Amino acid sequence: MKNDPIESALACLDGVDPHSAEGKQQLKKALEGRYALVAGKAARIAGDALLTDLAGPLASAFARLVARGAEGDKGCVALTAIARALVQTDHDDAALFRRGMKHIQMEGTWGGSVDVAAEFRATCAMGLANSRDPKKLQAMVELLADPEWPARVGAVRAICVVGSDAASMLLRYKALLGDPEPDVLSECLSGLLALEGGEALPLVGKIAESKAPEAREAALLALGASRRNDAIEWLKTRYEDVADGETKKCIVLALASSRTEAAMEFVLNLIREGSRATAVMAVSALSVYRNDPRLREEIVRAAEGRADGAAVLREGRI
Repeated sequence: MKNDPIESALACLDGVDPHSAEGKQQLKKALEGRYALVAGKAARIAGDALLTDLAGPLASAFARLVARGAEGDKGCVALTAIARALVQTDHDDAALFRRGMKHIQMEGTWGGSVDVAAEFRATCAMGLANSRDPKKLQAMVELLADPEWPARVGAVRAICVVGSDAASMLLRYKALLGDPEPDVLSECLSGLLALEGGEALPLVGKIAESKAPEAREAALLALGASRRNDAIEWLKTRYEDVADGETKKCIVLALASSRTEAAMEFVLNLIREGSRATAVMAVSALSVYRNDPRLREEIVRAAEGRADGAAVLREGRI
C-alpha cells in the first residue's frame, strides 16, 4: 500500500528540533511545500519556539494560502496557525495582517455555506495590534462589525492590546451598542475594566442592571473576572439589593469565578448562613473547584455547621 505523502510529511516533523540548523531548514521546507496541513504544523512548531528567523517563510506561506483560499487550505486551519506564529514571533507587517483581516473563506455545509476564516481574521487583528501601524484602529472598527462573532471577539481583544484613549472610546461605544453574542459584550466589558479600572465601573454596573438577561449576565461575569476589589464590592452589594433569583445566581457565579479572598468568603458565608436553596446555589457555583483539595475542604467545612449540610453538598454536587 502506497504511503500517504501528507501523513509522511507530517510524521517527519515529529520530534524536530526547531532550534537546530537542520530543524529550521526542515520547517522552512515544510512551509514552502505544497501541503497546507504540513505548513500549518510547521507554523505551530515555529511559533511555539519563537523562531523569528522563519518570519520570511511564514509570511510567504501566508500570502500563498490566502490567494488560494479553500482550494489551498480547507477550513483555514493552516492559515490560522501561520498567523498565530507570526503574532507569537512579533512579526511587524501591517499590510500582511490587514490583508488577512479581510479574508473571507466560504465553504459548503449541509444546507448552505459557512465562513471558516473568522478565527483567522481575529488572529490577524492581534498581529495588527502589535504592529507600528498608526492607523490600525481604523481596520479594527470594520472587524468590530464583522458578521461572525469570533471575529468580533478578536477585534475587541486587539483593541484592548492597542490600549490607547481612542481604543477605550471604541470599547465604550461598542458596549453601549451591545452585541447579539454575549461573549463579545463580556470581552468588551472586561477590556474596559482592564484599560480604565474604576472609571469603567459605572458603565459596566449600568449594563449589569439591565433588563436584558444576556447583557446583564455578560456584565456581571465581567465584573467577577476583573478581580478588582471595587467590582467585588459592587457585586456583593448588588446581591443584597436584588430579589430576582436568576440574577442572584449569576452574581454568585461571578463572585466564585473571581476567586478573590473577599468574594470566596462571601460565597462561603452563603453556604453557612443562607437558606437551603441559597446554600445549594453557592455550593454549585463553587463546584468547579471540587478537585482543589484546599477549596473543597473549605466548602465542606462551611456546610458542616448546617443540619442539612450533607444534603446541601450532595445537591450542590460536591
